[in-house]
Amino acid sequence: WDLPFLAFLVEVLRCLDLSKHGNSVLEIMSRYLQSECRERHLLALRGLVVLSKDPVLARRMCSLSRRLVELLGDADGYAISMTLSVLTNMLENEYIVISSTTAPKLAEALLPLFDNDDSHVQLLSIDLFFKVMDLVVDEGIKPLKRIVSQSLLPLLFHCHDE
Repeated sequence: WDLPFLAFLVEVLRCLDLSKHGNSVLEIMSRYLQSECRERHLLALRGLVVLSKDPVLARRMCSLSRRLVELLGDADGYAISMTLSVLTNMLENEYIVISSTTAPKLAEALLPLFDNDDSHVQLLSIDLFFKVMDLVVDEGIKPLKRIVSQSLLPLLFHCHDE
């Protein structure tokens, strides 16, 4: 019964008072994000997209950042776009600072997405890449120099295409 429950929860999530139930729902979504079942995994991502719009819950999602970066390597464009949306929503929170260890991993995971077949994924990944570059802390600049250098040519091509 957990799959129908999760589907129902995701559908009514926008109607819930997240100030009361947000932590519990975030815990449920975090658990299902680790699931091997593709349907549970995608439903958890859909729920996290909604939850990540709340600044308080977005801050609490920082513990999921490693798993979210791993999900950027998924073959499913829908899963990638939801993951990019969650990460973007998290980084729009003014209280979240990207660490010098997370920023290079995230930037490296975004590079292959510039050439994704889905143009929506391309735009989301480029937008997130620029947000990462803007938010990186001073000590994280050196590890990012190589990644930024690798990204310049693909970004130039994409800007020219648009």
